[in-house]
Amino acid sequence: MRLSLDPTRTVPLHVTRESLVLSEWYDAHPSVRRLWGIRTRNELRVVIAVEPTLDSDDISPTWLGNSDVWRHELRRATGVPVKLELIDDSRGIEVGGDCVIVADLFWRDSTLIPHYTLD
Repeated sequence: MRLSLDPTRTVPLHVTRESLVLSEWYDAHPSVRRLWGIRTRNELRVVIAVEPTLDSDDISPTWLGNSDVWRHELRRATGVPVKLELIDDSRGIEVGGDCVIVADLFWRDSTLIPHYTLD
């Protein structure tokens, strides 16, 4: 199954300890634009989109400079093994049928926030 990138189609069904931890972690990391938390049988899979650098569209410096630290933070905070991934927009996010979406956080992603105009 492919997880939709449209937040209206992947609303987590339950608030869990993991979803609360992921929400707090997302709030504390402004360079993370979007986050999905996917609970599998053996681990918590955390897929993120990060902000590019200020002078280009390159996300590599942010990812390479922080991914190990972030994975350890999430592991420590959740108490479960964490697989941290960077989203590949060309493929989307593949999830198995036995997975549970525990978080879909996107309030920093300006491409998903409706733009209103005043008349």
